[in-house]
Amino acid sequence: MRIAIQGIAGSFHDIAARRFYGARHPGEELQMVECKSFEDTFAALRSGQADAAMVAIENSIAGSILGNYHLLEQNAVSITGEVYVRIQHHLVALPGQRLGDIHKVLGHPVAVPQCSEFLQAHPDMRVEEFFDTASSARHIQQNRLAGVAAIAGYGAASLYGLEILAERIENVEHNYTRFLALAPAPLEIDSTLNKATLSIRVSHRAGALAEALAILKQHHINLSKIQSVPIVDVPFEYAIHLDLIWEDLRDYRNALATLGERALEVCVLGVYRQGDSDLQSMAQHTYPSALQAKPVATVDDHPNAGFLPASDWRDWVFTRSAHQPDFALIAGPCSAESEDQLLQTARELKATGWPCILRAGIWKPRTRAGGFEGHGIQALEWLREAKRETSLPVAVEVAGASHVEACLAYGVDIVWVGARTTGNPFSVQEIADALRGTDAIVLVKNPISPDVDLWIGAIERLARAGLTRLGAIHRGFASLNRSGLRNPPEWSLALQFMQRLPQIPLICDPSHIVGKREGLAEISQRALDLGMSGLMLEVHHNPEEAWTDASQQLTPSAYGEMMAGLTWRPASLVEESLDGENWAKLETLRSSVDRLDHELIELLASRMKVVQQIGEYKKIHGLEVFQENRWNALMERRLAHGESLELNPLLIEALFEQVHHESLRIQAKLRKTS
Repeated sequence: MRIAIQGIAGSFHDIAARRFYGARHPGEELQMVECKSFEDTFAALRSGQADAAMVAIENSIAGSILGNYHLLEQNAVSITGEVYVRIQHHLVALPGQRLGDIHKVLGHPVAVPQCSEFLQAHPDMRVEEFFDTASSARHIQQNRLAGVAAIAGYGAASLYGLEILAERIENVEHNYTRFLALAPAPLEIDSTLNKATLSIRVSHRAGALAEALAILKQHHINLSKIQSVPIVDVPFEYAIHLDLIWEDLRDYRNALATLGERALEVCVLGVYRQGDSDLQSMAQHTYPSALQAKPVATVDDHPNAGFLPASDWRDWVFTRSAHQPDFALIAGPCSAESEDQLLQTARELKATGWPCILRAGIWKPRTRAGGFEGHGIQALEWLREAKRETSLPVAVEVAGASHVEACLAYGVDIVWVGARTTGNPFSVQEIADALRGTDAIVLVKNPISPDVDLWIGAIERLARAGLTRLGAIHRGFASLNRSGLRNPPEWSLALQFMQRLPQIPLICDPSHIVGKREGLAEISQRALDLGMSGLMLEVHHNPEEAWTDASQQLTPSAYGEMMAGLTWRPASLVEESLDGENWAKLETLRSSVDRLDHELIELLASRMKVVQQIGEYKKIHGLEVFQENRWNALMERRLAHGESLELNPLLIEALFEQVHHESLRIQAKLRKTS
């Protein structure tokens, strides 16, 4: 692969290019097309002399490189990615030179001001600008220039055999440069991309730019950078460059459509995946290690975990359900109580045609001591026999290294990390270490507490151990306000997980959410409607006699009937498959929702202003903040009104409880102020 860079081998452009493209094209030879200027770099890409290019766009100290913004405007190329490189400048010279011997310093025009404090402290060193940091180092080496030093990085010093006379002479320790990867054509847009660079022009009237930026806020777009760039040959006209980041690709598409209607011109310079600003990445002392390709998708360098490898359960090589092969279905008893019980349940499940994975509790963590905690290794023997007889893959919960080792020894197909264990990073790490080097399939239940980061953190630990076949299980969260459910689903948290890790299959566990047989179908349907990848249900051949969680287990026949009664969304039915007309209709409806949400928020803000006035009135007249009779009557009226509009009373109750809580907080705060 030919990559155009400004500079030569050992330059920061060289390092950025090798790191970015080396991770995306492992094993492929990377050939740098060395260019003297940024104009030449763009020309090499445009003419076909290079397949890609890497150009610096901004430095954390020197700021934006406006010339490259102009070149982006003038050349028909697309941004396909970004990479951040830590910039550590050193004073390098021929071996045997001392600091006092140096009378001239060669430095790139951008590097020199970054090292101004060091240079001011050494007034005897005359600075001479050089077009590239690495080239200045090579120039000294090739011409054997005594008394001359260069400002360059570790890579150039090592490659050209120079000694470091003064290390890290940059003014600011955290100094990094952002580089853009360029290609002749844009990337195909999908949900893995979460950043875009636009160039827009707005009309010359008061508030025009503010209106354009407000569109981004309305569509939940994070504006990470804004840069005005003079338009060549048009005096006092500017293009506005915007860097946008989003969590949901639909938000970007909606914002772009609206922006196109309001701005005079919108040009998309590239849609790509956000890079990580790794400030430690250049702290190597040798050229080979400095150029080592850093994987773009590793757990250690991406805080949002969006880098995790795609983990489609359909590629996990086991039999799928005869009825719904596009969904992962897991069923079986809460606990493996006896060999007869496990075998009988497995046989009856097999007969329904629905299950594809048999689950059973081998080790049962109980809240109170003295309860049944599983048969352990003996039950694994029963499970192995059930797998042999029915050919159903088997799944088991593990809570430590010894459990993992036993499951591997008995040929368990899938292990899952339970909710209690997920909440303990030490236990998760122990499991990850025990699975290291295997090709195990691992599912992670959400923690008991409503903490999405803790959930994702558990998956990160497993990924760090080299595991790639990873999935998650949504089993609800502990809550004081259960609303008749054992563990309320908190669907918003599940959706947040799906948005942050769209490539990780999420399976719903309605049994633990509901805690009883009644209502399982409703929760199962909701999970399917939200786009989850499957269901995990507890099934027992005789639930009334179950030793654990008897009230939430179904009989195999009831399980089959419930599965048949659900509405299954075809896995192939994705938004991208809609034709233009249907896509436009869907986006129009979503835009309507966005507008209504905006109005709802504004109404809430107006309501809180009135609440503040009420609080001030209560304070003046010595009235209590909480008026119980008023609150009860208000809630009764709101519920009745909601019912007349066919709204779910649970929604109305939850909404107004939150609104009332905020109202009390505002009024109580007024009491504390004089």
